[in-house]
Amino acid sequence: MNSTAVKDDLLEKKEWVERFLARSPRQLAAFAFPAIFTWKDHFDFRFEVIDDALCIFADSILGTFLYLPPLGATVDGKVIEEVFRRMKETNGPGGITRIENVPVGLAHLFPQDKYSLYLKGHEYCYYKDDLTGLHGNAFKSKRGEYNHFVGNNSYEYLPYEDSMKDECLALYGDWAGERKASHADDIYRHMLDENHSVHEKALRFSRELGLVGRVVRVDKKIRAYTFGYPVNEKMFCVFLEVADISLKGLPVFIFREFCADPQLEEYHFINAMDDFAMPQLRETKMSFRPHVLLASYAATERGGA
Repeated sequence: MNSTAVKDDLLEKKEWVERFLARSPRQLAAFAFPAIFTWKDHFDFRFEVIDDALCIFADSILGTFLYLPPLGATVDGKVIEEVFRRMKETNGPGGITRIENVPVGLAHLFPQDKYSLYLKGHEYCYYKDDLTGLHGNAFKSKRGEYNHFVGNNSYEYLPYEDSMKDECLALYGDWAGERKASHADDIYRHMLDENHSVHEKALRFSRELGLVGRVVRVDKKIRAYTFGYPVNEKMFCVFLEVADISLKGLPVFIFREFCADPQLEEYHFINAMDDFAMPQLRETKMSFRPHVLLASYAATERGGA
């Protein structure tokens, strides 16, 4: 095991946090320990148990928010009120005091007379069999891209190994650089910079986090990689995916192969996360025909930020 990982204070909380996660309804991608740990460079996470519910506070220079709704089997309104009280003490009147990643199934914890729910976006959830089969007219273009890649490249689809980390990070740098050059949106460009550390954490701690990782080598060079984790007993999240788009069909190939991977056999649904409010990414994710769009909300107090 990575000796650096053993000494990581946050990583040592993994099993404890996962016990609370298991008691909560889980469909959104954020309801998994890797989705917390890989953002540790951007937030200082604090864990407090309030009335048997685990509350994960995220601190930054901009203030404090709750990363997930309180986790537990019997979360009630008193816990929500106490969480907001503590955040307001830290943030002051001008702070953005909120609870992130609220799914529809927990909306009842936020009565409309006290709280406002703001739609942040949707996560794309697919039937896994649709993605592995690519059958019918709806997937004709995807089959064409997949077959083009298979028929025109010498490739290997392989499990990720620690020795591949530096090559994968170099691929991320090239991939992100190309996107920054072709997108003027400052928010998107900043997001690409932030995600470098997220990818680095996933690559570095993949085994400790229980991630499933795969790479595609073309002519002995890594040209794509992907990582994911279970969200619940039936749903698997494709957490990270980077592919060299200069190779026609490679993005479809690695996505399809990952969904068809034997290690994902027990799962029926694939969560491909959100589209970061990027129209082009939304178009791509919609083109794979999602079964359902999972709404994610942020909760604030009435009259608050």
